[in-house]
Amino acid sequence: MHLEFRGKASAYTLILGLSCLLMLSLALVNGGYANDDHFTVIELIARFGVLPKSTQCWQCYHPKLYHFIIAHTWNLLGITSPFYKHISAQLFNALAGCATVYIFLRFIRPLHFPETLKILVFAFFAFNPRLISIFGQATNDGLIILLGTVNLYAITKIFHKPSLKYALLVIISLVLGSMAKLNFGVYFIGTLIVLVVLAILHRNYSFSLRKGYLGTAALGLLLSAFTFLSFNGYIRDYKENGKLFTYNTPTYDLPHLYELESSYIPGILSIYSGYFKFQYVDLIRNPHLSYTGEHRFKHLHSHFSQVYGHFYFLGFDNWPPQWQNDNRVITAIGKVSLAVGLIPVFLLFTGLFMLVKNLFRGWDNLKRDASWIYLLYIAGFLGFSVLFSLMGRTFVFMKAIYIFPGLLATVVPFLLGNAAFIKRKAVRTALYAFYIGLFVLYLVPVVYLIVQLGGKL
Repeated sequence: MHLEFRGKASAYTLILGLSCLLMLSLALVNGGYANDDHFTVIELIARFGVLPKSTQCWQCYHPKLYHFIIAHTWNLLGITSPFYKHISAQLFNALAGCATVYIFLRFIRPLHFPETLKILVFAFFAFNPRLISIFGQATNDGLIILLGTVNLYAITKIFHKPSLKYALLVIISLVLGSMAKLNFGVYFIGTLIVLVVLAILHRNYSFSLRKGYLGTAALGLLLSAFTFLSFNGYIRDYKENGKLFTYNTPTYDLPHLYELESSYIPGILSIYSGYFKFQYVDLIRNPHLSYTGEHRFKHLHSHFSQVYGHFYFLGFDNWPPQWQNDNRVITAIGKVSLAVGLIPVFLLFTGLFMLVKNLFRGWDNLKRDASWIYLLYIAGFLGFSVLFSLMGRTFVFMKAIYIFPGLLATVVPFLLGNAAFIKRKAVRTALYAFYIGLFVLYLVPVVYLIVQLGGKL
């Protein structure tokens, strides 16, 4: 069995096209169903022309760039019917998804790895069911994922050489991110750290956007701080009630280090059980979440089990309710996906270990090798994900989409991990065949969902 792609450029284009086709198709048939209700925020802006206060609706505490854009699109085009409101809000995100996948393509193609491996790794990300599905919903997640991807892509370009073009892209990603979603703060902090470290490493303290690093950091900091406070209405809210915003979702005290909560909470019961246990067998046995409280699955209490389940199986979260199905074939596909997903995870961790080793090759190596930047962004988004679930405690705070704005940072370590094992032909052939099989497991539930939703139109 010889798995090598002949038309390499055509393979990239085909993967990009299929990924975009699935996102656009889902956006066209999805009847306004989403993880959270962002339409209320959009409706308030469209009707009254001002950004609502944090307490006016459940999702009103969010930065509101996505809602602002969609509301003004409705008003500009005279869109009044619920059907076209849903379609327009979802198509915007689908286009953001296509742009995100395209940036992955631009990032991966110049890397120095075997071409077939790069194609398969590109498909691994482009066909991810959770990535496709979030870009088919009307939420602010799609926009922040795109902006986070743009940010890291531009930062890696500046790492190699300061550039006005990419400095402006970094600043734009920060400014728009500050207006899009609160977790922009992760790549905001990452950006400032990287730019300051690069200035020190190269002893380049110029504030020129074209030739230096500190000007990009300073301008990004000032502009994004201004837009964060002013555009989102947080200054107004602070003047009126003494708070920048009111977080409308209940939060809990920190859990004990190892003792389990005496009362049942469908989420983190202790630090040890929540973050140091991985419920692999339970995930395979129970590949769907339950919201009734009747089934107390072990994986409900494990942060990384939840993230893993969301990443590999579209039907895992059973949400929104209109996306639920009890098809046995899809459930079986979910079980297999969750079972074999450990292989890419192992390869990613192999690559991460190799990146960590690179950190100990000397101070000068930090100028030549961007490994530390990838590790910084990965640590930042994983840390945010952990802290967010510590604050909210319940399993609904544990989602793969929260780390997707930094997903591009995993590409190089994932390629490194794969490359370490494909030197022998037999292993290479088996691994390439595995990925092709995994893509089938990825895509069948997505296509099934599109057909299922299309039948409801």
